[in-house]
Amino acid sequence: MNLTQGSDNMRVITLVMLFIVVLAGLLPIFNSQPKGPRMGGTLVIAHWGDPLSFNPDAQVDDAGYIIHSMIFNKLVTLDSDYNVIPDLAYKWEVSKDGKVYTFYLYRNVTWHDGTPFTSADVAWTLNAIKEFKGVAYEDIKAENIEKIETPDDYTVVVHLKEPYAPFIQFLAWYGTFILPKHIYENVTDWLSPNFTAIQHPIGTGPFKFVEWVKGDHITLEANENFFRGRPYLDRIVFKVIPDATSALQAFLAGEADLLNHRPPLTEIPRLQATSGVKVLMEPVPSRWYLCYNMRHPPLNDTRVRRAIAHAINRTEIVEKAESGYGFVAEGTYTPAIEWAYNPNVKLPEYDPEKANKILDEAGYERGTDGFRFKLSYVIWQGPEEEAMGQIIKERLKEIGIDVEIKVLEFSLWLEKVYKGDEYDLTVVDGFQGPDPANLRFRVTGEPPVSLNLAHYNNTEVIELFEKGEKIADPELRKEYYWKIQEILAEDLPYLPLVDLMVFHIYKAEFHGFPWEPEARGKVGYNDYRLVWWEGGEPIVGFRARDKGLVTNILSSMREDLCE
Repeated sequence: MNLTQGSDNMRVITLVMLFIVVLAGLLPIFNSQPKGPRMGGTLVIAHWGDPLSFNPDAQVDDAGYIIHSMIFNKLVTLDSDYNVIPDLAYKWEVSKDGKVYTFYLYRNVTWHDGTPFTSADVAWTLNAIKEFKGVAYEDIKAENIEKIETPDDYTVVVHLKEPYAPFIQFLAWYGTFILPKHIYENVTDWLSPNFTAIQHPIGTGPFKFVEWVKGDHITLEANENFFRGRPYLDRIVFKVIPDATSALQAFLAGEADLLNHRPPLTEIPRLQATSGVKVLMEPVPSRWYLCYNMRHPPLNDTRVRRAIAHAINRTEIVEKAESGYGFVAEGTYTPAIEWAYNPNVKLPEYDPEKANKILDEAGYERGTDGFRFKLSYVIWQGPEEEAMGQIIKERLKEIGIDVEIKVLEFSLWLEKVYKGDEYDLTVVDGFQGPDPANLRFRVTGEPPVSLNLAHYNNTEVIELFEKGEKIADPELRKEYYWKIQEILAEDLPYLPLVDLMVFHIYKAEFHGFPWEPEARGKVGYNDYRLVWWEGGEPIVGFRARDKGLVTNILSSMREDLCE
């Protein structure tokens, strides 16, 4: 018997059996489902702002990112548990030396204008991020990309100059959406307001752009030809309501089905008691932290930063500013990324007596008014932000520090803090994943390229990040990140305050959101293609949305058989 031929036969039999099993699993879907997903309907989302741009790789903000995620796709994406899952690439391989990444792309993918999607689009996008210094330039270390090969229309090979362990994780993050080469390739300014793709974006995603009425709404419609199957919903409308309280009122009045805002936390019990409303809460790898502007004396003195840390009661902030919805931050990195978290690192405990002693011994004497010195605390408008400010002001007063609170609109805060240097203290929140390398952007470099609002500069920390990024094995990598956390606990360029919770607030007549069990782990965390409405039409027979799924099963089988 020819062993090779026998192995091939067994492979074919196995794949055919797998296909039969998949089809069997789909049969209940192909038939009427009065209690399951239904087709049709519009989801109206109360959304806090307009996107900065509809070029998702040139400019990005959280308001735009959610919308971009429905219009465009990436090679890979993150699910609701922050695991990397396939998107346009159904599988990928990494060479032993960690320098070559090979991506295998789904077939039968088309752009919203009907043009076939190919590996050329991927190569063009990654090269554009490198050339134009796109949003992901630092995250994916675009300058580390040596070359990109496209041996055929459905294979992309990325060669790196040096190993970069979080490359895949950051390809699943901000600013890495694949753009249509046939639209962008001859454009010299991809942010020009006159550029067609900025006015009417063309993607490969589950929803197609319809219109944008700035300051009012953005409308998307289902992509009938989406390669993973047509979404259940017909439309999604993002209703722009900047103010969280106004958005909550609109939601309770029935003008929206999903609340994208973080509502005033004192309203959570009322929402939980409201009939027809679902409120789901879960921890998220994001935290509030206090930034010291180390360019401004006396905050360049580690003793002062440590005294302030001892003066602030983090438990009080959780209970009062966060209404108990959160966790006291421990350590200098989030425990949500378990393998990278150093449990031995501790933050200064609340001890105002010790704080006063540190300042006395450091020579910061009180004046006749009882204060040692004055600091500005600059924050954007918001109930939690302002409540934290009052708590911090009161606690620092106890150790002789006079705090002046300045509350600004968010856009002005960006100008004064993120782009300027007009602050002593500020509080920011931020996602700490999908890889601990993300912490680098908070403690190295300078704004606006990085998020290092402390203007902290430690060459040892920079070297540790560089070493950790070149090692693939988490067990070996963590040595470097653990050491970084120890150094940050000594230097205290910032003080973590609260580990946050995310709130999902929506009408109970909608199902299939990425955070719900039926979709969790199957789609990206901003992918609403499995969301369905109870008022939709029952599904009868073989659905349009399943054609793409079955085609891709067959496509993947064909690829495996040809290898």
